[in-house]
Amino acid sequence: MTTRGPAETAQAYFAAINARDAAALRAVFAPTGELISPAGRVVGADAIAEFYAAQAFTAPDLLAQPGPLLVAGDRVAVEIVLRIHGQQNRVADVFDVRTGRIERLAVYLGGPL
Repeated sequence: MTTRGPAETAQAYFAAINARDAAALRAVFAPTGELISPAGRVVGADAIAEFYAAQAFTAPDLLAQPGPLLVAGDRVAVEIVLRIHGQQNRVADVFDVRTGRIERLAVYLGGPL
């Protein structure tokens, strides 16, 4: 089995977000993965999938449009236009990826467009 690289892992994350697929999202995080966002810290792939299912996936207009991925070793940074609850915002994500899974994802809000 081939392990995804950091860029492919980030792309799989965005595919799961846009599909509102909690199982696919869980699969891209390491079992002890960590999500840091303005909403707080969530630890564990199961807890992260549940967090997204209860929060972002309830928005009927959810759409994450990532820009170019900036890859440096196991770290990926990307600016995103995020549409959610009738608003568009700039968001930046920084992924730390190991063996094809997200170990840590830090989400930074950049404000409305």
